[in-house]
Amino acid sequence: MKARCLLGLLALAACQPQSQRLLLLDLQLSDPIALDATAEPWHAAGYTVEYRRFYPHLTRDDLRRYRGVVLLGGAEPERSSDALSAGDLALLGEWVGRGGVVVFGYAGDGEGFLDRWVMNRWLASQGSGIVIGDYALRDTTLRPAGALESQPYAEPAEGTGLRDPGVAPFPFGRNHGLLVSRQEQVLARTSAAAFVYPPGQPAAARRGAAVAAASRVGDGLVLVASRHALGALGLESRPGDTPLLDADGLARTRDFLIALARWTRRPAEWAHIPPARAGRRIVLLDSPRPVSPRPPRLAPPAHVVLESLPAPGDARRRATPPPPLPWAPRQPLRALWAPLPLRPGTFAAPRRASLDSLLAFLDVGGFNTLIGDAAAWAADSLHAAPWERDAIRAAWRQTVDQLETTSFDWIPAIALREFRVPVDTPARGVRGDTLAAWCALDSRLWDQALTPATRQLARLAAGAPDLIPAVAIDLDAAGVGTDSYAFCDPAWRAGLAGLPADTALGTERRERLRTLPVEQRYDTLLDAGLLDAYYGALERAVARRAAELRGQARRLDPELAFALRTTRFPSDWWALGLTTGLAEPGSAVVLLTAASAVRLPLARLSAHGAPAVHALELVPERLPAAAWSHLGRLVFAAHSGFWIPAAGGTPGRPRTAEGPLSPDSLARLIRRLGK
Repeated sequence: MKARCLLGLLALAACQPQSQRLLLLDLQLSDPIALDATAEPWHAAGYTVEYRRFYPHLTRDDLRRYRGVVLLGGAEPERSSDALSAGDLALLGEWVGRGGVVVFGYAGDGEGFLDRWVMNRWLASQGSGIVIGDYALRDTTLRPAGALESQPYAEPAEGTGLRDPGVAPFPFGRNHGLLVSRQEQVLARTSAAAFVYPPGQPAAARRGAAVAAASRVGDGLVLVASRHALGALGLESRPGDTPLLDADGLARTRDFLIALARWTRRPAEWAHIPPARAGRRIVLLDSPRPVSPRPPRLAPPAHVVLESLPAPGDARRRATPPPPLPWAPRQPLRALWAPLPLRPGTFAAPRRASLDSLLAFLDVGGFNTLIGDAAAWAADSLHAAPWERDAIRAAWRQTVDQLETTSFDWIPAIALREFRVPVDTPARGVRGDTLAAWCALDSRLWDQALTPATRQLARLAAGAPDLIPAVAIDLDAAGVGTDSYAFCDPAWRAGLAGLPADTALGTERRERLRTLPVEQRYDTLLDAGLLDAYYGALERAVARRAAELRGQARRLDPELAFALRTTRFPSDWWALGLTTGLAEPGSAVVLLTAASAVRLPLARLSAHGAPAVHALELVPERLPAAAWSHLGRLVFAAHSGFWIPAAGGTPGRPRTAEGPLSPDSLARLIRRLGK
């Protein structure tokens, strides 16, 4: 009897971990920094979330190890990424047939059409009764809440067990409408005023359209929602959707996502979901792009690692109050990023008048820093004619003389879009696709663009140390291929050279890899389990070049700091490498982004060897006038300051969410932020 009880307990112990483990796969190979918030609700619901970044396809071993899988769709064909394969579709069918849970988070609103198309075919083959729509939902009736691009709110559907009495709508990221065969499949709906806007057609109402839906297939469950909704609480590929002023709404979003994750663990609660109808054969011959015929592996490649998400507790404890600026430890950043009248050909009198107007706006608005493109390209003989070099240096002298009479700091910026992209080494993506952008490790990007421009601005800063504390690099204007655009020839050579010696690559095989056609490079590294080492080598190569850049600048101005402007929080090998190389202990990099949830990402960056501080982008036209008086509590509690881009705060085009107003009125509103 005791032996039987012992055997029963051992069997229970063996089964329990499998029922709690959840596999997270992302066909866009996102850094864990970007997926912590996606994993957190599932972790809070009792799952052990394991993220396999560098082999984002299902294997037969996964069927045994995990009960559920969250599969985040790729960005093809709009942007280079991995994509669903025939082997993935085969194992997804087996997964739900064995009673597993499949959560598909599609990419939408301008990306991910291929995987949405393929998944729609798979959903139809399973008889699920769910179709992902082609167009993103919009809602222009939302009250302004600080989001750069307001997205329709959602609410739980009735009768699902996910809806509490009196629950209010909540932010849910970007979504496409889902078509369902039976209303019982709907788990969440969008707002009553939602609509879609098909190209070349009038807007069409989508009142209460489904944005999360489920189907019982076999003994398992299929759940469909957008990856933007599943990651609505954290860093997304397109930040700025978070409504800063709706903290209660974001709390309701988290509550719903946790309830949804718990719901997937309770098969008894699926009973109201109708079973799938008879399936049919899946046909992929008319796919927008060929679907990879890759068969499923028995197990992931040997060198592929798993990472537990979200970040462990010690990283969360390091998420302390916002650190100070490197050059101003006692005050937060209050910056305006505005175009400066510095381009060669601008006369001195109009430049002075324009700067006077700008400085008056800064003074009334309570700003302490002016940031803007300094046209550094014009100071280098490689890119500019002699008269252009003389003109830009004269413009810099005039600007310095004028700003030194004020209390403002000036951070001149480098915009790499000013430098012509060479046609012989464009960025190359996963399938060898070409992007008209710099190859990030092309020596000309560093030796003929970034280094000369940084050196010129460092020399300018050395001549005015009390005025210019830092140099900024505008990554949004860089025109550099990053993320999956990692397979151009210079990057390929640098990545192979940086592979560790213990990767079981002999000299002969390394030589064969060097001559591999570009369209085969990603798949070769994927199947060999070398993607992790390759991306790590690229990041280290960028960090080395950035450290050399910092060293050259510091030889001219030992106290010079650096700032990076980017829409996305640094989470790809290019931005992470730059941040790591430009930072050093005691001199953090200042990040200027639109991301609002940055405490844990900043802690991850610090653990990564890249100390950074963060200033939040605010756009006055997306904020109601009444919000400025209490917005400071939200901004300065988690960020080291704020910055306002030119389009949102220049004296010539001021407006708030309520409409246009005078420059002086807007400046006075912004001044309230510090009170």
